[in-house]
Amino acid sequence: MTTDTAGGVWHYSIDLVAGLLREQVKVVLVAMGPKLTEAQRADLHQCRGVKFYHKTCKLEWMDSPWNDVEKAGQWLTRIYEKEQPDLIHFNNYAHVNMGWDCPKILVAHSCVSSWWEAVKKEPLPGRFNYYFNVVREAFHGANMVVAPSAAMLSTFQRIYGHPERSTVIYNALAPSKVSTDKQPIIFSMGRLWDEAKNIDLLLKAADNINGKIYIAGAGSREKNNTANVTFLGILSRPEIFGWLNISAIYVLPVKYEPFGLSFLEAASRRCALVGGDIATMRELWGESMCYVEPDNPEALAHTCNTLLSDVKYRNCMAAEAYKRSQRYTLKKKTEQYINLYNNVRHESHTLLT
Repeated sequence: MTTDTAGGVWHYSIDLVAGLLREQVKVVLVAMGPKLTEAQRADLHQCRGVKFYHKTCKLEWMDSPWNDVEKAGQWLTRIYEKEQPDLIHFNNYAHVNMGWDCPKILVAHSCVSSWWEAVKKEPLPGRFNYYFNVVREAFHGANMVVAPSAAMLSTFQRIYGHPERSTVIYNALAPSKVSTDKQPIIFSMGRLWDEAKNIDLLLKAADNINGKIYIAGAGSREKNNTANVTFLGILSRPEIFGWLNISAIYVLPVKYEPFGLSFLEAASRRCALVGGDIATMRELWGESMCYVEPDNPEALAHTCNTLLSDVKYRNCMAAEAYKRSQRYTLKKKTEQYINLYNNVRHESHTLLT
């Protein structure tokens, strides 16, 4: 299984690998991207028994990545020849079509094309043509393409064409202890520079929000001087869960979100959810989320103030979000992937059971 160390795909992979190992599936986890953080090294303790490789390199969506991508492909080939896997689960695009002689599953978490379309509201610039072709070829070269939501799969199909076989498997979390010791505060997290997360909208609304706001994630803390906003910087996953346990409200007015694992993390800890009014959020959260237009700071402030002032309504929305979160369990996700692995290997005598 490939993964990267730059974003949410890491947590998706760690959780799934832990689930697969519990079902006695042997996994070789191959990570590319920035140097491992101490928190990521700690995450690996969840995956006792996994064989782990890491290469520091640029990822395919970064600026001028292709020399690094080629070298990473050579490195992957050596690992493949050593480990001889029965199947490759790709969480990246660039290395899908390298002549592997075993089945290939591609999980399409996101892409620059769909991000650009949703955030910039314009066609992808020509400088990304090579990237676009790499992604399109990966979609049509895999034995199976998996998307984290039906809305996202539809977007991928519209942009890149319909792959021969595709399906949806929702992201998931392992069960966790739920805290009822909530404080009337707002928590948000995401890369401050990522326009898709749209934390800027929360900062624009902050002056009109009657409560304290805590924001975790990479980016400049100088973006806002509002008295009720505190920037927490980059937090470990246990630290994030600690904040979610005490926060009554989780806010992220996203413009683009293929799944949104942070919403699931918040809902599983009984936070009331406020998210951007986009198709994936509607699909995943139904009536259990408060939706705001991603370009309307006044509406965001009004929604936050309603939740802060109306405890009964806030508790009701938190309970609905928690109930909805129970659809997305790691056990179910693991079973779905094992079934999928076996289905794409149906011509082989060796099944992953």
